[in-house]
Amino acid sequence: MISPAKPAKVKAKMASRPYFAALDGFRGLFAILIAVHHTNWFSYLNYRTFIDDAFFMLDMFFAFSGFLMFTLYRNHLSGSAQAKSFIGKRFARLYPLHLFTFGLFFAFAVFRLWAHKVGLATHEPGEVLPFSPEAADNWWSAFTNLTLTHSMGLNDSLSFNAPSWTISVEFFAYFVFAGMMLWAPPKKLWHFGLMALGVAGAYAALYNLKPNMDITYDYGFLRCLGGFFTGVLGAWAFAKVKAHQEASPKPMTLKTASALEVTYLVVCSVFIYFSGGILQFFAAPLIFGFVVLFALDGGYISKFMGLPVFRYLAKISYSVYMNHFFLAIIFGVVGTRLFPGIVSGGDGAGLAGDLYLIPYLAVVIVMSHLTYHYIEVPGGKWIGNRLKARKTSVQNAART
Repeated sequence: MISPAKPAKVKAKMASRPYFAALDGFRGLFAILIAVHHTNWFSYLNYRTFIDDAFFMLDMFFAFSGFLMFTLYRNHLSGSAQAKSFIGKRFARLYPLHLFTFGLFFAFAVFRLWAHKVGLATHEPGEVLPFSPEAADNWWSAFTNLTLTHSMGLNDSLSFNAPSWTISVEFFAYFVFAGMMLWAPPKKLWHFGLMALGVAGAYAALYNLKPNMDITYDYGFLRCLGGFFTGVLGAWAFAKVKAHQEASPKPMTLKTASALEVTYLVVCSVFIYFSGGILQFFAAPLIFGFVVLFALDGGYISKFMGLPVFRYLAKISYSVYMNHFFLAIIFGVVGTRLFPGIVSGGDGAGLAGDLYLIPYLAVVIVMSHLTYHYIEVPGGKWIGNRLKARKTSVQNAART
């Protein structure tokens, strides 16, 4: 039986944590838009510039993570024990669902081999089957997926659950963040100035390595660090702006904040529309401003993004992001069989493809709701409890 004091303590802890409704809402919205981006059938929505250039949304995810980590841990990562706890919590947050979705793709790879062997599927010219010498889905990439190293420059392509490359690089970005907070915590203005130079250096290096921001399995870690620490800079700037607002005798009005938000979204939209190729490497200042502005939750757009529907999407956004690629493949296969005109781009394919997005997104959301409640949360708690038990065991052993 749970004592009445425990729920009150948990509620107090949750209430003390800052919540950024607009940023959280955008996180949920971006997860859905990325799910649309990865569909392989023709639809008018998928070929809109904002969705087609999904790089911006991925780098926003990295920035959101950096913003939140610095906000929550800037005063709580001062010792090795806290750093170990931090890494353990991040691992518990990421790994259960990653393992689950990897299992789905591994099973799908085995099914493909079986289907070709028994004649359910034909071996088309140029097709590469899983676990063959030329395949991206092989035993080595399976091992690197299991160890979360699959996008740390160890493979020559994406493999299995392709979008999970971001989980791989973000997990190792947490080590960099924890190391910084332990050995060189930024506190002064010039500290953050050096960090800004580091972010600029990361994007400059990528600029000289790649023609655009389609950077994943090879230099994705450097890309993640650029976005993540852009978010850290945003968290520092937000704290300064927030303190200034609270001390000001004339706080920003709802109308002024709304005008700023609308203007900024227009600027972002224009940038994305024209930011093909090398211009994409200059998105960091825009992402920085986006994070700071919408963390303030000051205007009508922020209020709108804080609606319950977006909060719900934000809650399951990690599941949406990790589940959608598998379902996009399944719906693509089914569409090829039942609605070949949609996939091949026949007459009316665009509108039909948009309608086909409705059941696809519905299934993505339902599945994500289930994996959130039955994989993410219990899996994270299970790992967290194992780590706590191990810590207690080590402490008891040290006392004896």
